[in-house]
Amino acid sequence: MVSRRKLAVSIGIVAVAAVSLLAANWAGAQGKASSLPRNQLLITSGTAWGAESNFNPFGGGWATGMVGLVNETLLRYDPLTDKYIPWLATKAGFNGKNYVIQVRNGVKFSNGKKLTAGVVVSDLKFGAIKTAYWNTLYKTVKKLKVKGNTITVSFKGKPSYIQWQNLMWNLPIVWPGQFSGINATNFTTLGSAAGWAPIGTGPYVLDTSASDPATGVVWQKRSAKSWWAAAKKVASSPAPTYIQDLVNTSNTNALEGLLKNIEDLNNNYLPGIQTLVSKGQAQTYFPGKPYDLAANTAWLEVNTAKASSPALGDPKFRRALAEAVNSYKITGSGDYDGITTVANQTGLLKVWKKWIDQKQVNKLGFKVADVTAAKADLAAAGYKVGSNGFVNNKDGSKLSLTIEVPSGWSDWEAARSIIVSGERAAGIDVNVVTGSQGQVQTTDRNQGKYDLEVDNAYQISDNPWTYFNGIFHLPIITTGSGQTFANYGRYSNPTAWAMVKKLDQTPPTDVKGRKTLLSALEKVELTQVPIIPLWYNGIWSQTQSKYWKNWPSSTKKGMHFIPCMWGGYLQMTGIDTITHIKKA
Repeated sequence: MVSRRKLAVSIGIVAVAAVSLLAANWAGAQGKASSLPRNQLLITSGTAWGAESNFNPFGGGWATGMVGLVNETLLRYDPLTDKYIPWLATKAGFNGKNYVIQVRNGVKFSNGKKLTAGVVVSDLKFGAIKTAYWNTLYKTVKKLKVKGNTITVSFKGKPSYIQWQNLMWNLPIVWPGQFSGINATNFTTLGSAAGWAPIGTGPYVLDTSASDPATGVVWQKRSAKSWWAAAKKVASSPAPTYIQDLVNTSNTNALEGLLKNIEDLNNNYLPGIQTLVSKGQAQTYFPGKPYDLAANTAWLEVNTAKASSPALGDPKFRRALAEAVNSYKITGSGDYDGITTVANQTGLLKVWKKWIDQKQVNKLGFKVADVTAAKADLAAAGYKVGSNGFVNNKDGSKLSLTIEVPSGWSDWEAARSIIVSGERAAGIDVNVVTGSQGQVQTTDRNQGKYDLEVDNAYQISDNPWTYFNGIFHLPIITTGSGQTFANYGRYSNPTAWAMVKKLDQTPPTDVKGRKTLLSALEKVELTQVPIIPLWYNGIWSQTQSKYWKNWPSSTKKGMHFIPCMWGGYLQMTGIDTITHIKKA
């Protein structure tokens, strides 16, 4: 998926002055798209941090909008109502232990070819390629049976109910002929060569004459009759004839683009957005605190397997670490100042509230922002204060930890300072290490070369299984690139991992069984503290209404959608944002 990297911008006298001084930076920023009529062009930014030249929806880093605007999914998911939305499939769900898909009639790809059950099966079978991200899941399939427009999927054993349902609203449906040469080697790179024009069922196609990889991708609308959803009155035909997503360049330019009405929708993190909203220069989903919907939980990642820092493997020490952090100060002051909120101690997002065993949280949770409690827990666990004023390891050796966040992520840097202050006040020596995003996350986090990090890898989804899979996933990989998608804390608990797998194989109709398993997993989290949930990160979104209006808002009836272009968000309700906005 495309990157959801933060952008640090300070909104104040210096930044406002920069708007005038650097206006020239926007000259030509649109590249070839500068000739397009502005009142027909929706301009977005805040997703891409490099050339938008990858048109392969199966790999990471695809051009913004690929999945959602061009390649659609069988289902969509609305996290605000916790409901699946029939899309390329009129129905898709489990019937006992079989998964049944009813492919929608009358859908055509942009090349004029029909969407059929056979096309969907061909796409599903790409999972047999070992580098496909659903390869492990596809191996559980016993048979794919087609009868008319109905596909029945049977499985070799107990179905992975949660993973399969999640795949149905995340797997992009492509025209198989365009990917006839796909294999394990080129699975994520096919479609990156110049001249590739993606074929999809969505409302837009690539505008090859206006797109410029260096400045941004441009999509051109298909006619209302050409897009099945508009023709069948399932959705409105989008108002923008063109959509351009600009490649991020600099912090100042991001702010300038919004203030100068160059961008219509910005999905960067802009600290101080409260000021712009109060002056009517921008809109956010909520008119006041917390301004944005929550996308994920930010937590303090603890490297539980760090041999040189044995205290990190002690749950009692990790509990003291958690108690020393003043999450209220992080969310209520500094960069955030009310645009985020303190996370539930399970780390589960508000959309998963029904799965949280709050009575258990109240009983077993740690005390937030309580340095005194942290000191008491350290002493009770056998950590004694040394001559330097900080606690030592239990064997008497020096205990000194490091903490990392990507350089330039100002909100996380501000949070890091508060974290360090709290830990040192509790008697734990924590020191700052700086590094680029690649160094901090790809190298140090993935390969286990860190002590403490702030992280938010597990995103909003249709089920908290995705969150607990991220925390407890086994086995732990110690070779090559290391942990590339889950369990960055290298916490090994086979019992918890067995419960995660059992949760995946619990039928969706067994709500009681799911709640029991989730409560048990939450208990492990609360007592063992493998990670330390701190605050809810927002779906950063700022809009202006010079050219386009009717943006999603918590205060507008019928406009409760996610205004975001990030990878994975258009097939939630991001596409509804596009189909509901109107010319100003």
